[in-house]
Amino acid sequence: MRLIIAILFIGLNLPVSAIGQTDIVVTRRQDGAPIVNRKGTITQWTGDSLTLRSKGVEREIDNDTIIKIETEWGDNYKLGLQEFNSGNPSFAIVQFEEALSSESRPWAKLIIRAKLIEAYQSLEKYPDAIRQFQIILQEDPQTRFLPLAPICWTGSGTVMADTASQLGNSRNSFLQLIGASWMLGSPQRNTGIQILQTLSEDIDPRLKNIAIAQLWRTRLNVTDKQLKPWEKTVAGLPRDFRAGPYLVLAEAQSRVGQTQPAIVNLMRIPILFPEQKSLVAAALYRAGNLLDNQGESDLAQSILNELVTLYPQTVWAKQISQ
Repeated sequence: MRLIIAILFIGLNLPVSAIGQTDIVVTRRQDGAPIVNRKGTITQWTGDSLTLRSKGVEREIDNDTIIKIETEWGDNYKLGLQEFNSGNPSFAIVQFEEALSSESRPWAKLIIRAKLIEAYQSLEKYPDAIRQFQIILQEDPQTRFLPLAPICWTGSGTVMADTASQLGNSRNSFLQLIGASWMLGSPQRNTGIQILQTLSEDIDPRLKNIAIAQLWRTRLNVTDKQLKPWEKTVAGLPRDFRAGPYLVLAEAQSRVGQTQPAIVNLMRIPILFPEQKSLVAAALYRAGNLLDNQGESDLAQSILNELVTLYPQTVWAKQISQ
């Protein structure tokens, strides 16, 4: 009977773990503490914890202690990762969509949707990324994937007036934030500013500080002295939320002549946040131009070559090619 069941699941292209294979959750309480491999079946992974069932007992594990998980994935998901890591997000999306349709575990579906968000954003297909993000929020309101929110930081890309308006009217504060970020580059700019000003007083420090950083995009005239609090705001954000604010801070620093600090902050993005490919591409483009203006043409060319080679489908690589 087990053999028959296994054959049926293989035919459906479902991951083996969906029929009870052991998952492994690798954890560590604090730096320097021993690594612990916890075995069982992951039954849920939402909010700030994962639930692991082992020998009939369920145990909650805080996200902060999780280093990685080991589980069985279907072939489509594995191929999707390969394509995405090889710089082929369009092919990756096809595989991830197939993986999503064949996956039975709700927590695993969230992971696949997160990968789709990364792939869509790397292609600047923001409406598709937003659609996936909305589904994640519906199923997991306190999701750990909030740093992947398709927020506009660069001022470039498609202006999505209808989508931005719908998001701005949402009851979900994070969706309001996304909508307002896109409004800043559209005729709805004033509405976007009003929404961001309201969110800048939110009790959630992540929302508050990201909204504040978004409002920096509306400040064209700043001084060295005014930028000091900006640096503290970025440093006060959880690490995973800093990529976009670093980009806006660096742009302001470059405008007041703080070229070296601007380059440093731009280069933090590809080093610390390689998964946020659209922001990485924008940072490389701007760092390359700043270095070229400083007379560092060889280093600038090296950075711009990396941009064109690794992120050829972004608007920033296309600007270099043109």
